[in-house]
Amino acid sequence: MNVLKKCTAALLSMIMLLSFFGCGEGTANVMKVDGMEIRAGIYIYYSIDAYFDALKILAESENFNYASYKTDKELKKAIKGKMVEGLPIKEWIQNKATEYCLQYVAIEKEFERLNLTVSEDTKSEIDTYYASSWAYLGDFYTASGIGEQTVKDVLLSGEKRTAIYKAYYGEGGSEGVTDESLRTYYKENNARVEYVKIPLTDGEGNLLKSDGKAKLKEMAEQYLDRIKAQSTEESMLHEFDNVIDEYKEYATSVSNAAVTTTDESGNLITTATTVKTTTVTTTTVTTTDIQGTDQDEDADRTEETTVIPSVTTATTAPATSGSGDASETTTTTKPYPNESIIAKMTTAPESEKKDEGTTTTTEINYTPSEKTYNFIFNDAKLGVPELIEEDEALYIVVRLNIEDRMTADDLWSESNVESVRQTIYGDAFDAKVEEWAKGYTEERDSAAYRRYDPLDLDIITYYNAIMKSYSSYYGG
Repeated sequence: MNVLKKCTAALLSMIMLLSFFGCGEGTANVMKVDGMEIRAGIYIYYSIDAYFDALKILAESENFNYASYKTDKELKKAIKGKMVEGLPIKEWIQNKATEYCLQYVAIEKEFERLNLTVSEDTKSEIDTYYASSWAYLGDFYTASGIGEQTVKDVLLSGEKRTAIYKAYYGEGGSEGVTDESLRTYYKENNARVEYVKIPLTDGEGNLLKSDGKAKLKEMAEQYLDRIKAQSTEESMLHEFDNVIDEYKEYATSVSNAAVTTTDESGNLITTATTVKTTTVTTTTVTTTDIQGTDQDEDADRTEETTVIPSVTTATTAPATSGSGDASETTTTTKPYPNESIIAKMTTAPESEKKDEGTTTTTEINYTPSEKTYNFIFNDAKLGVPELIEEDEALYIVVRLNIEDRMTADDLWSESNVESVRQTIYGDAFDAKVEEWAKGYTEERDSAAYRRYDPLDLDIITYYNAIMKSYSSYYGG
């Protein structure tokens, strides 16, 4: 009898828990916006996004690492009493989720006003993505009160948002954005360079003595003379590639020439006699010109990510609309194996940071280094290689005409064009949507807001499911 009572009590508890969220998906609504009812599932879905927004703000302002918590119970205990932008975290999440719901309505209204449509192919892609995400998140969604239709509706809303964005800022859009204006922006904010870094440090990161530095400087000057002696840009770049290969071989040979000694206990200790071998060239800083290469896990990454160049490399084809894979990897000969596209960096003015009440300091990671970066964007002459001397490294660098590579099969591919468009106009479009949303007033169901408490969401379970899906998709 006692066992039956315990089982009954457990069952009732489970029913109460599920009813708290689960029953909301059907006909229950949490608010009305301009005559449009917002289902509980939609609100709960956006509550998840808002929850993570709040955690991100805490991470930036307090160095709060929510991913370090193993259970949701631990997380709830840690965030209890937390304030986000001057509001209790629960209230902030509710307000942000409401904003997202208002934007959801704004997108629906604007999509209808512009008389836009979603293609059958896009709908098919939504179904495919939905099926994939539901496989990992379905249990969480169901327990939280988010049904299958809600997930599809939110995904569809995202596609509608994209369609509206294109109607404004896409090719032939109402804002009159031209390909020439995109090209101009790209040329002004990116640099095409080739460079080789010669570290002035030993294998443990210690600065070399003066004689060691002098030897490497002499080597760098000889390299530079060889590159400058070429009569055409093509031959210059070919010689630059030769220099990179030669330095790589030199650095490898020096690293392999190690000295073996013993410690006080008689144990053998093997130490490298001089420089590391892993800082030869930098990775290409662009969204479309990525090459898959082997990276040395022991490389010093405080300034940059470094790769060993290779004539035969794995190249990544830009993702195109309608493709199930994010990229396609093939082994081929890369036309510009040692070139980098470096983006000009922009930061908020100090006054703007103060107005935002920012308490954290963001360190800028220059590529390949601050001094060389400034030379590239401020002083470099196209096609003229130079030697840049720094305390910890020497750089032989040349800036090249980026327009020569702005073709449809290279830097000006469709995906890169859209990336540039998004960089320029993405924030402006987001501001439009926010402004549309502010034009609506929500009628909240206060009982529903109390019922669907965002802090009752098991956000750690959701996070773990997301990580599992990423791991499955990208490997690892």
